[in-house]
Amino acid sequence: MNEKKIYFTPVGEGIYLVETYYLNRTEFTGCYVMHDHDEAAIIETNTNHAVPFILGTLEQLNIPKENVKYVILTHIHLDHAGGAGELMSHLPNANLLLHPRGRKHIIDPGKLIESVKQVYGEDQYKQLYGNILPVPKDKVKTMNDGEWVLLGNRKLTVFDTAGHAKHHFIIFDEKTRSVFSGDNFGIAYPRMTFGSFRMVFPSTSPTQFEPDRALETYKKIVDLQPSRVLFTHFGGAENISAVHDQLKEWIEFSVDRAEIRYKQDYRNEELTSVLQDDLWSRFVTIFLDTRGSVPTDEEKEWLELDTNLNAQGLAFYIQGKYKENSPAEGNS
Repeated sequence: MNEKKIYFTPVGEGIYLVETYYLNRTEFTGCYVMHDHDEAAIIETNTNHAVPFILGTLEQLNIPKENVKYVILTHIHLDHAGGAGELMSHLPNANLLLHPRGRKHIIDPGKLIESVKQVYGEDQYKQLYGNILPVPKDKVKTMNDGEWVLLGNRKLTVFDTAGHAKHHFIIFDEKTRSVFSGDNFGIAYPRMTFGSFRMVFPSTSPTQFEPDRALETYKKIVDLQPSRVLFTHFGGAENISAVHDQLKEWIEFSVDRAEIRYKQDYRNEELTSVLQDDLWSRFVTIFLDTRGSVPTDEEKEWLELDTNLNAQGLAFYIQGKYKENSPAEGNS
């Protein structure tokens, strides 16, 4: 993609989904701009490369940067929070709101940066994320389960929701009854929609995946009776019950396969590899059942990252369950 234009679309009263072009893809990862009266909030930041698209959206919506009151992160994985420091440097009156477990890493992102460099190397780190900046500690505010803030006349409440990560919360907008789910109500790429069926699957990535907590989180979201769930990956869904059913089936399948493969004496890299095969087989089955054909090479490429990360998370979880490795806090 050579030219990236500022693109946003309304998804609720005063809520706009911003295209961030993560990994040079469209409808893959997004951020949200919300405004009410003379105040605005930005939910998720993606990476530094997304900041011009967020600021450009504010400009096109005629929202002064000075009117942004909050930047809110569902959790601190870098595809959600990597651009927080850069974005905050452009917003003089904004406070950053996030889960208490994420505070230290936003104020001092050194450990996050080093862990990414170890995986990708210096050059690819800069290519993927730019230079991750700290957020001044006096601008960082943590929120606990059930706490809320006002944006104009709308009340935004956060709920602690583990399962994907321990430092995750969701945001509930009472005015529109919209839930901003981060990675905690699945991944739903619009391009994986076949007729009336939209494929949704959980993110079971390492190192903090907990299936029982994930199921509790899904139920907590359903119990809020939202009008819509707004995914970071990507866009909105209003058929909450159908999404919930898919997520439960995926969790059941994933944990069952992890148990089976572990009892077949697969371990470490071999365990991850065979679970990748199992997850991919399920994707193929869903495509065949809903569309009548196997995934194309392009669709396989799209799902490869999630397949690999989810398999890694499942392998880490099942070996931790049986004490073969010590479950780490990760980005605690």
